[in-house]
Amino acid sequence: MVLNIKRKLLIGASLAASISAIASSPAFASGLTRTTDIQFFTNDTQHQSTDKPNIGTWTFDGTKPAEYDSSGIGGVNRQKLNDITKNNINKAISALTDNSSATNVELFTNGEIVVDHVGFTGKLGKNTIKVESVTKADWADGKLANSWLTGFRNTYGSLMSSIPTTPGSNMLKDFNNNYSAIIGHLNTNGFNTAGDPNIGDVTYDETTGKLQVDLVGHLDIAGKYVDTRQKVKQGNNMVNNSNYLKTSPDFARNSTGNQIFDAMLFNLAKTAFLTNTKFQMSEIAKITFNGETDYAFNFVATDSGAIAGDRNLTTDTTSHTGIYSWNKTVKDVPEPSALAGLMVLGGMVTIKLQKMKMTKA
Repeated sequence: MVLNIKRKLLIGASLAASISAIASSPAFASGLTRTTDIQFFTNDTQHQSTDKPNIGTWTFDGTKPAEYDSSGIGGVNRQKLNDITKNNINKAISALTDNSSATNVELFTNGEIVVDHVGFTGKLGKNTIKVESVTKADWADGKLANSWLTGFRNTYGSLMSSIPTTPGSNMLKDFNNNYSAIIGHLNTNGFNTAGDPNIGDVTYDETTGKLQVDLVGHLDIAGKYVDTRQKVKQGNNMVNNSNYLKTSPDFARNSTGNQIFDAMLFNLAKTAFLTNTKFQMSEIAKITFNGETDYAFNFVATDSGAIAGDRNLTTDTTSHTGIYSWNKTVKDVPEPSALAGLMVLGGMVTIKLQKMKMTKA
């Protein structure tokens, strides 16, 4: 009995030492990784450096002093994203790999109806990732619609419940009563304006397993549904806006096409604006990490500290002012050296067990 205990202790110590050696090897190195080996594609056809990959890029022009603009939302003095290009792969890679989540790449720039999967593939350490635009086909099975609408309700349910509609009802009750119809509409038609995301940063924390995708958008989208301009420019003068608190000039391009839900979006945006509550909603990116697909979106944004240098100064105060961070804990792929180490360890244990049996015999 004593001999057997000693043998077990010996094997346990050897096993612990072997595991410790593997854990401290480079194969288990930890830390935050950024995307490398980036390749752009359209519908899985890889683009060459001379192609036009249907992307737009917003970065800071490093050839001249930083420019700032305080005329955007909240009067914050934000740095202008003043280097704007289209179909420039080198600029796009730079925007995705720098240390700023505000510099970004828009996937699919040919209008609001997204008909192609435009995106990029890359590596996060030993892991593979694919980030792309969202088309109508991605909504068809209902999973995206259900996930998106659930997130929407979780974020705005309280505000929706405060908005009366018909006698004895409110927007939240109406939303729940029409939930299946709204999902059915999104399954069939998608949500076009949400499918061309601006990607600011993609990172993976090898220690915690957290994958994060930063989407660049508007810090407040209320003005996309309701006209929040009290005055508008007429010639050289500012005059009262007769369309104030009515539908925004941008309403059509930001609507879903479902009359019930679009009416909710308008009234929700109006209530948010009048109660000094930011109305926030990101675009959506399709993410495939190590072969497993998910969709990145969020309804809460932080200030990017930046603003688009090409925005319309009369009507646009929010372009690229918000960062919507989506994250998920994902499974890492073991490196070949780690697998080899575990195989060696397993072999060592097998040999020791065989020796024990021989000795005992």
